[in-house]
Amino acid sequence: MNSKCFLLLDVGGTFVKSVVATLDGELLPNTETSVPINSDGTRLEIEKSFATVIAHGNSIAEYNGYTLAGVGIAFPGPFNYHTGISYMTHKFAALEKLSVKDFFQSLPEIGPDMPVVFMHDVTAAVAGELSFGAAQGFKNVAVVTLGTGLGFAHTVDGEIQYSPMGSPAVSIYNKPYKDGVLEDYASKRGFLRSYAEVRGEENPDNLTVAMIGGMCGQGDEQALESFRRVGEILASELKPLLEEFNIECLLFGGQISRSFAYFEPALKSLLDEVPTLKHLSTMQHLSTAAPLGILSMLRKSLNL
Repeated sequence: MNSKCFLLLDVGGTFVKSVVATLDGELLPNTETSVPINSDGTRLEIEKSFATVIAHGNSIAEYNGYTLAGVGIAFPGPFNYHTGISYMTHKFAALEKLSVKDFFQSLPEIGPDMPVVFMHDVTAAVAGELSFGAAQGFKNVAVVTLGTGLGFAHTVDGEIQYSPMGSPAVSIYNKPYKDGVLEDYASKRGFLRSYAEVRGEENPDNLTVAMIGGMCGQGDEQALESFRRVGEILASELKPLLEEFNIECLLFGGQISRSFAYFEPALKSLLDEVPTLKHLSTMQHLSTAAPLGILSMLRKSLNL
């Protein structure tokens, strides 16, 4: 057996994850790998992590009887997703204005002729849910990702809306809110801020958002109230966008969305007023939506 496959990468600030996928659109089980990366490191350190994850992924593909036919990469921004040039300064600063695509195509496992495509991690998640997940059958979809940051992307008539550089057309993380921006109040630091406000003191136990979510599951009133407050903030800020774009399906992703049940009631109480909204839930593929989205893009680029 020797078939063609894709290698799909998800680049984070501390790890690069990869998985092997068939050209038919299936993620192969037991082909995941993860390599540490220091997004604040030197160019050589970052490129070494990229080279390592490609080498590991290629070895796993070959072990399973596959050879690479293309590479898809979910990458944070600012980034030009058409040219593969990074413009980040808050992380991966050592790659600023360099062609990440050229580096990948310089690796022996890839070469200059193999397709290498890039997607923003949130637009990749939208694409994954459109092709394989909870957004199937809807034309106007929005995805919100909750983690260290706050991401947003949407579709109109089934088409993902992009900025000129290929990132999401609409950003909400930097939307002015109170004494800062929305991300300050509706991301990891927002959930921690809300819990501190409810407690009346700064997180004395150094709890993580996941820990607070676990406390919600045990019925802790302060934890539940802190999640409710963030849900209300999200709902109030998302409602005008959902109405503007006639959103039918709103999905939540990111690690914090594993505790979705505890801020969902606050979302529903306001978002039920959006006349077009028919579906509100987490993404169907919380862990793999981005790779699935890159997979769908690679398949389209090769007319599969």
